[in-house]
Amino acid sequence: MTDSTTAISSIYQSGKVYDLLFPFPKAALDYWLSLAQEYGDPILEIMCGTGAVAIPLAQRGYRVTGVDMAEPMLAEAERKSKAAGVSVEWVRGDVRHFDLGQRFRFIYLSSNSICHLLTREDLEACLATVARHLHSDGRFAVTVFVPSLPLLMKPLEEEQEFGDYIDPDSGEKVVLTNHSWYDAATQIKYNPLYKRVGNGPRQPDGELTMRMYFPQELDALIWYNGFAVEHKYGSPDREPFDAQSGMQYYVLKLRG
Repeated sequence: MTDSTTAISSIYQSGKVYDLLFPFPKAALDYWLSLAQEYGDPILEIMCGTGAVAIPLAQRGYRVTGVDMAEPMLAEAERKSKAAGVSVEWVRGDVRHFDLGQRFRFIYLSSNSICHLLTREDLEACLATVARHLHSDGRFAVTVFVPSLPLLMKPLEEEQEFGDYIDPDSGEKVVLTNHSWYDAATQIKYNPLYKRVGNGPRQPDGELTMRMYFPQELDALIWYNGFAVEHKYGSPDREPFDAQSGMQYYVLKLRG
């Protein structure tokens, strides 16, 4: 979903590193488990990453399929599901145009992954693909942060902490930092990343590029692409979405 000329950061070249940098919160996992219990299976996760949600669902007996285009993520997801002794159908595919030949009662897109859909055309293609795979009385759930204007306005020269982890192979500490700049015309936030391993030099580590989706904008895009907002929460505890909410938790159904 990124420009082919953009260097891919190391965070997407290793599923193990990704999991170390972004441990999945228990409250978020509980939210997805509760939705699965409510809407049933079969279940489809798009941009499934390393299976942080799909595998716990499979452990509870749900029939789960995970789609992602990043081979390192899928490789780690497959390794983890085999270690857990569960079966998940892992599919390498682009969320804008894949065809699994079946419909699902519950489809979800978690962890701000919608921000990898950088253009309106990308989002519309993804929503059309979801609609083709969603059962007529199924539900599609999405979570994404509310863009923070103070963070978007940070000057490019200001270096920010991004995350750190202990390298599973070398045992050395790896520290990631980033600079960022925001293009208000495209609503894309560019995050050049830098990596320092142990006491070594700070080196470029690709770029994380994300589209910002503001609440009313996303509501409209959802509606005009054939979905209705059944629920919109501000937290995994299903608190109502309001001006203080930092996250958008959507539960959608097909219109008409």
